[in-house]
Amino acid sequence: MKLLGANMDHAKRFNRRVVLETIRLQAPLSRAEITRATGLAPQTISNIIAELSEAGLVRNVNRRSGARGQPAVELDLNPDGGFTFGISFSHGVLLVILTDVAGTVRDRVKLELPSGAPEAVLDEIARTTAEMLTRQNVARRRVWGVGLVIPAILEDDRLVALGETTLPGWKDLPLRQSLQNKLELPVLLENDATAAAIGERLYGAGKSLTDFAYIYVGAGIGGGLFLRGQPYRGGYGKSGEIGHLVVDTGGRPCPCGNRGCLERYASVALALRALDEGRGDAIRHDDLDRISRALADGDPRLSVWLDEAAASLRQAIVMIENMLDPQAVVLGGVLPQPVLAALIKRILPLPRSVSSNNAEIPRIIAAEMGPDTPALGAATLPIFDGMSPELSLLFKQDVVEPL
Repeated sequence: MKLLGANMDHAKRFNRRVVLETIRLQAPLSRAEITRATGLAPQTISNIIAELSEAGLVRNVNRRSGARGQPAVELDLNPDGGFTFGISFSHGVLLVILTDVAGTVRDRVKLELPSGAPEAVLDEIARTTAEMLTRQNVARRRVWGVGLVIPAILEDDRLVALGETTLPGWKDLPLRQSLQNKLELPVLLENDATAAAIGERLYGAGKSLTDFAYIYVGAGIGGGLFLRGQPYRGGYGKSGEIGHLVVDTGGRPCPCGNRGCLERYASVALALRALDEGRGDAIRHDDLDRISRALADGDPRLSVWLDEAAASLRQAIVMIENMLDPQAVVLGGVLPQPVLAALIKRILPLPRSVSSNNAEIPRIIAAEMGPDTPALGAATLPIFDGMSPELSLLFKQDVVEPL
């Protein structure tokens, strides 16, 4: 096996991302504090800060009084230094959000589309994003990129397997390139669960975690894995299919061919069926509100689903812990926060596992990003690509030449 070294340009980009990530996580910071935190030379820090300031990515926020000499200038991210679009499309519903690099949502548009044909959806995305840039007075050159999530398994930027509700004409579509051609912006693709995990790592419950599993409760059940601070996709890019952990041997049949998969007991689609028999698996616009109202009203049909989902998730969480020994399992997805809290309350206490003796971090944590998680997670993809010194390599293949 041939080992490759990093050329100077690659090292410079890596160091820039290290500094950006340090400022994002710990700001406000002085130059001296950044130097100590990163281990880089003071002159290197000075040069990088000058570049980032000129690019409008960092700003001086105040001067901190010290014991001696001149007060230290503190630095923070400049929210107006960059913007990203986060887009999710599922079951006829298109959600587009515009966020700044600090994670603040600047604009949000949710649409129910009469046609789910790929060309119609991509045209609507192009129209909506252009209107949002005009409305928010954001220059296109300030947009770092577009993150798009869809409930599917992706392979080489093509959809090779879709979620429970098939999208006619989408399978094998060169989605990334098609959208990139329309928007003339960099486009990053991800499945909804992994994007949600990345969003939680950047802004939510996983901000202080390096190793965690994310369970995404949506129309089905998905999963995202973070190992050593990086999303793990597996040898074939299909890791995180937590919904197909078998929690009831010989149980309900699953489209995957097995029986008793977690997805057959704990999904939002099953909650909706419990409330309204005969419903399909698609999640419509007002369905989450219906689930919230059922919880508030003490609807016994929802209670039955919560108990069944909790029992199945309890088994799955222990399996995940014993396999991966994560710092925590983050439970989220599209469920409203009160419903998520009720579900976690029923899951606890968890049976013993290799994680049982961890007293510092709860074994199960509620996600913080809410029902807009897919689009919010999508918006974080270009930010991670631009900031994270490690994760950027997962989205763009920087050329690394031997020394």
